[in-house]
Amino acid sequence: MYSEKVTNSNKPTYVVGIGASAGGLEALQQLFEKLPGDLGAAYIIVQHLSPDFKSMMDELLSKHTSMPVHQANEGELLQKDTVYLIPAGKLMRVAEGTVYLSDLPPDNRINLPINELFRSLAEDFQNKAVGVILSGTGSDGSRGAQALKEMGALVIAQSPEEAQFNGMALNAINTGTVDFVLKVQDIPSSIKRFINHPLAMAPHSKFREHLQKNTKIVDDILQLINEKTELDFKAYKESTVSRRIEHRMSINNKHTLMEYWEFMNTNVEEIELLKQDLLIGVTQFFRDSEVWEKMYEDAVKPLVKSSKSDAHIRVWCPGCSTGEEAYSFAMLFAEAMLELGVDRKVTVFASDIDQSAIAYAASGMYPPSIKSEIPNDYLNRYFHQLFDNNYQVTKQLRSMVVFATHNLIQDPPFSNMDVVSCRNTLIYLQNPAQQKVMAFFHFALKKGGYLLLGSAETPGSFSVYFDAVDSRSRIFQKNSDVKVPSSTLSHPPTLKSRYVRPATVGQFIAASKAAEPERRNIAIGRNQVIDEFVPPSLVVNNKLQVVYSYGDTSTFTTKLKPGMVTNDLSDILQDVVTGAAISAVHQCVRERKTLLFSDVCNLDGERYSLKCFSFAENKDDSPYVVLSFIKSSFSSQHSDIIYQPDEQNEKRLHELDDALIECQKLYREALEELDSTREELQSSNEELMAANEELQSTNEELQSVNEELYTVNSEYQQKISELTDINNDLENLLLATKLAVLFLGSDLRIRRYTNAIRRFVNIIDFDINRDFRDLSYKIPIEEFEALVIDVANGKLDSAEHEMTVGDVVVRVSVNAYKVNEQNKGVIISFDEVR
Repeated sequence: MYSEKVTNSNKPTYVVGIGASAGGLEALQQLFEKLPGDLGAAYIIVQHLSPDFKSMMDELLSKHTSMPVHQANEGELLQKDTVYLIPAGKLMRVAEGTVYLSDLPPDNRINLPINELFRSLAEDFQNKAVGVILSGTGSDGSRGAQALKEMGALVIAQSPEEAQFNGMALNAINTGTVDFVLKVQDIPSSIKRFINHPLAMAPHSKFREHLQKNTKIVDDILQLINEKTELDFKAYKESTVSRRIEHRMSINNKHTLMEYWEFMNTNVEEIELLKQDLLIGVTQFFRDSEVWEKMYEDAVKPLVKSSKSDAHIRVWCPGCSTGEEAYSFAMLFAEAMLELGVDRKVTVFASDIDQSAIAYAASGMYPPSIKSEIPNDYLNRYFHQLFDNNYQVTKQLRSMVVFATHNLIQDPPFSNMDVVSCRNTLIYLQNPAQQKVMAFFHFALKKGGYLLLGSAETPGSFSVYFDAVDSRSRIFQKNSDVKVPSSTLSHPPTLKSRYVRPATVGQFIAASKAAEPERRNIAIGRNQVIDEFVPPSLVVNNKLQVVYSYGDTSTFTTKLKPGMVTNDLSDILQDVVTGAAISAVHQCVRERKTLLFSDVCNLDGERYSLKCFSFAENKDDSPYVVLSFIKSSFSSQHSDIIYQPDEQNEKRLHELDDALIECQKLYREALEELDSTREELQSSNEELMAANEELQSTNEELQSVNEELYTVNSEYQQKISELTDINNDLENLLLATKLAVLFLGSDLRIRRYTNAIRRFVNIIDFDINRDFRDLSYKIPIEEFEALVIDVANGKLDSAEHEMTVGDVVVRVSVNAYKVNEQNKGVIISFDEVR
């Protein structure tokens, strides 16, 4: 919080942090052109600057504002109505109203100074801060915007349609923490309204008094949110609720709770926005790295090491927000298994009341700025970088985490957990709700299970049920299975929470349907069947699918079974005839001969034989086979091959043996091909992954350099434009005044002259770069060359000589041409005195 030790009478009431990158120079100039210089705020501008070039931003920006502009210095106290610029190659933070600078880490390939500034402003100035994100590529500022939002600060992003590069603005908007998306020309008025709002200018205690006098309206606001979103915030601390409501009132320029209540009733969108403000959660991967190191050594590794091979390790992360903490736990357990050389089933159950946050977490996609939060080896192992430079968790890591919408206070807790991690959630709840949640955590944990809380949280009255593993890191261990009665939280009945099963990755259901057999309006093979005989018959294609039937075949077919209907021969025929039928069809298709299987079955007291033959409708068509069921007493002897019952079994066994041998051979060949292909693909995949990592790394570095060069180029372009204007002004000044001037370089060669000099000196354009001593003069000048040489050598600063030519007195002035107190040439001017 802003320190009371700062006694400077010019201390700012607000601090406005402005982040810009490529294309930000024009936006900054336009912003400060309209920004009042008397709001009493300090302005800090952070850009992506190349450490190899000197920035001219202070010079360029000072022309667009009346406020003083300069680069920030280490230990400098912030002053109101002053603009501070980040020095190149530095990170800038603010603590207790003082500027602190640090060098970029040597291995820092992605420069994210805007996040660092915004986070420090959130900690130091809280709701007295404003964050503005202008043109730029990448995602710098997104994480910092979340930190500002949590503390009730105002967050504004430049309209992506207006920004020259909209990457930074879009990424910030996608976090859901941006209060306004505006054109640059509209941003100053929004900042002014926020700073000059009566709630902002009055002490916070004044608003607390206003709340206490209007508790009924506050209850109505919370009830309205409950009715529209089915979320009950009455268990939240009064300070949390009041800070969020005060923030929304300031943004919407509402002065009283009644005005804001009426505004909510006429603007449904505001209900959702206030709900999101109340739900806002700031999280990141491995937040407070020391805590995670302790957790890994004191809890994660011991759990993995002591668990059995078939054990299921269960972790619960309530209030997971956008999932960073849940994935952090999954990475720790994966690393522990890798280090210990064991394999365990680990499931991280991540829950939150915010459905949109759960959906975001389940997608597993995060901005490029997470590179500064995750160790490089973890990032390479557990994330894939996408074409838009965002990162997505790997399939292995995603499979370890289960996301669910869950109300920590109202819904039943999870159970049989080895670890429960709930960091910086209890601090927002009233004491009865905290006690109830702690009772739930005690119930959820196994004996010996670990509890991780936030830095400002403790088990409170439940300390007797937990042993401290590391008090500083807030790691505790359940010491007994004693049943603990949960504290009763008084709250009105609420509607049942809506549960959403979020899509984790794209889930598609592939429904493959067998193509329906071709239906023909004519009876297939009718003439051929009639020529032979007309018994019950089935017409089968070469895929063993029945396509037509003749006569009553119900004696030989099964009843229709529940489920999907097929026309496979094996599903239609009764088991007693299936084997012989399939064997006959195979041989008939292969050899194109007529077959007769005698006495294949005994059905309804009658013995039947099976006859089959093949035919083709057209010359190029695949063959069809006719299966006819003939009473054995009427079996035709006109068949190419006849099988008696004992021969049928022997033939069937022989066919099955041959088929098995062939399948085994094909299976072995397929396995060999698959092994070979797998090795080739694995080798190719490793090479591609290595190449991809190198390309991604190079792309990040080039992108960062490109942004820095773009900023430098913009400054140089503007400087060149100004120099061009100055040069044009001088040219026109010399022409308009008709001054006769001759410019000489340090080597006394002619650099430049004005047209008026031709009245006194014989000179043409061809004389440029010639020694001035080669010139001839229209008037005699005594010791002229000696005067010029003395001035050029520094013996004289200037010299004058007058001469009379007829009725005219001509004065010749010789002056040194100086740059930074050094002689760089000579200026000779001729003037007619009278």
